[in-house]
Amino acid sequence: MGYRLRRWFEDRLPQEISSGERVVALAIADLAWDDTRLGYGSKFMTKLLHKTGFENEAQIGKVVGKLAGRGIEMRVPVRDQDGQPLTDKRGYLVYAHRGHQRTFRVPMESEFPFRPAPDWEDDEGERSPDGETFTPKRSPKRETFDDERSPQGETIEPERSPGRETNRGERSPARESKVTQAGDPIPNTTKNNFSSVADDSTTTPRRKITDEEKLEFGRFWHAHPKSRAMDKTKTAWADAVLAGADPIVITAAALAYARECAHSGTEFRFIKQSDGWLREHRYKDKFAPEPAPTRKPSAQLPPWCGECADGARAAEREGHLRKVYDDRGNAHPCPKCHPATHNTCAA
Repeated sequence: MGYRLRRWFEDRLPQEISSGERVVALAIADLAWDDTRLGYGSKFMTKLLHKTGFENEAQIGKVVGKLAGRGIEMRVPVRDQDGQPLTDKRGYLVYAHRGHQRTFRVPMESEFPFRPAPDWEDDEGERSPDGETFTPKRSPKRETFDDERSPQGETIEPERSPGRETNRGERSPARESKVTQAGDPIPNTTKNNFSSVADDSTTTPRRKITDEEKLEFGRFWHAHPKSRAMDKTKTAWADAVLAGADPIVITAAALAYARECAHSGTEFRFIKQSDGWLREHRYKDKFAPEPAPTRKPSAQLPPWCGECADGARAAEREGHLRKVYDDRGNAHPCPKCHPATHNTCAA
């Protein structure tokens, strides 16, 4: 459908967007039509969830909203009979309602802050001055080719030796690749615990999470305003720490995020869940610093006369103890220690 459109969009997406935003944007472009740049249909969201690996449509809606905040608007608003965009009671555009599913559109180059596309030449084969393409010669010792194609574009499987029984996955006539492309769901190979990822011959072993860092995860779990899915949160937290993030900084960011949500009155359903908050590196956001506690200046006590409060030394620092008693046993502020109060009562 939108293979060419996806390639075009992939070369021009800004570099500063997150990996999740890039996956959703490229998946929409892959499902959209090349001629109209539109994507819609009864199964469009189902296909989009499958390609991106997200759990529900609400997560995709949040990512598309973040793309719009970066100037990459891919949602098409619903229009009324006069062709005007519909808005809700708060004045926001309506993109879907009952009986009308979401419609997406890949923006033109002039409609978003694009990145200049690289000018890469096709180096798969050399071209002669007459425009004919020559395939590079193979070494006589290399008898097994990865895959050869016939002039009709069909894939011809190379011959295998008898001792090699394991064959690669066959390709379909549409030349679909078994390699995970950008926009396809990324398989989760990280275990849902703090153990390091299994080592292989091509990757360097990762260190293990220390006991102190595990304690810091507990503090993060209690500090985050919406701690959910502990296994997924552990995995995302461990990936962030092993990638170089400071666990103390993550906990401090979670506290700041909770304070910001409480101060702004954010509804609980709009608060980012802990695992997604970590995967999107929200701990790198800039939060307002914690306000310093304000203390009311204490009133300066006048010198103690030494006679009131039955001579108790505590009255020297506690003004409410500086009292004298009349003939009836009623307590009154000491006129020597509190002359202003005494004058007011006398008046």
